[in-house]
Amino acid sequence: MRSSHNSIALISAAGSGKTTHIVDQALSYTGGRILITTYTNPNLEQVRGLLIDRAGYVPEKITVQTWFTFLLRHGVRPYQNQMGDWPRARSIYYGKKSAKFHKKNNYFTGMNDIYDFKVAEFVDECNKKSDGLIGKRLEKIYSKIFVDELQDLAGYDLSVLEMLFRSTISVEVLGDPRQATYSTNNAMKNKQWRGSRIYGWLKEQRRLGLVSIDEHCNSHRCNQELCDFADRLFPELPKTTSSNAVRTGHDGVFSVNRVDIAEYMRAYRPSLLQYNKTAVTSGFPAINIGLTKGKTYDRVLIFPTKSMLGYLASGDPEEKVDKPALYVAITRAKYSAAFVVDDASISSSIPHWNSEGDSKAAQDL
Repeated sequence: MRSSHNSIALISAAGSGKTTHIVDQALSYTGGRILITTYTNPNLEQVRGLLIDRAGYVPEKITVQTWFTFLLRHGVRPYQNQMGDWPRARSIYYGKKSAKFHKKNNYFTGMNDIYDFKVAEFVDECNKKSDGLIGKRLEKIYSKIFVDELQDLAGYDLSVLEMLFRSTISVEVLGDPRQATYSTNNAMKNKQWRGSRIYGWLKEQRRLGLVSIDEHCNSHRCNQELCDFADRLFPELPKTTSSNAVRTGHDGVFSVNRVDIAEYMRAYRPSLLQYNKTAVTSGFPAINIGLTKGKTYDRVLIFPTKSMLGYLASGDPEEKVDKPALYVAITRAKYSAAFVVDDASISSSIPHWNSEGDSKAAQDL
């Protein structure tokens, strides 16, 4: 394959309008066929829904599919005979086996389903053994490819991306390294670039002349207080500026005593977020943080984990905490993010809310 080196990586802060950018660029593209691929189904539906909102339908020239579907249809099936005498791959097996303890050449289950954590490895090996036939075939089908949720790709996925960068296809990869709450696999391949460290991999690709990097660091969603607080989790990444200048009288990050939850909810009607279903929410229904990616709320009330409380107390970005999940939780909000605490002193670094000292209940928001 001949590389045109016209690929771009767009690093987008939370609330910067990444999905809107993809859809608007796809609809205005005047070249050939377009592929939009992304890891999670919720994000896939967001893209498809916005296409329909903008155009009334999904145009015939635009294909929207998950990353795994893309790998299966365009990477595994067309040339899988190059890898051995296997029956046609039926589907993908989403099991619990670990890539760390799996034989290298054992890609399929007994039912001819390919293991999810082996798909990208199979595609990479197949492309090499076939002298680049997978990439050459893609060049004949698509002129433009958008790869969203870059931060969730891992292992041999990055080898597949490099194959695309080296093709003549115009490739745009998009994501936010701070929101790496999922991972396509746990392979040892490229482990040094997993999660938020994928930004380093992009810099290496840029050094090789395969991609340019553009940064969208403006958040249309979060106010500046929320941006600043969230950015402190990842001091090595570009800082975010806010274009949300609305002031409500209750703006930024707060702590709230557990006994005051009901009163706080009456005052501000926040959306409740939890790390997972094991969280102690005092009987209040909450949404798992991972399910809120891409969503916007006026305010959030977060039931933090023990490690999150540790971070709130220390403010140390080296604290052992799920930083992507905490970042996602904070940056869902437009105006305020509050943390439920049992002891106000544990979060002395942030203002503590109580009804007597509250200046305004933003009931009109």
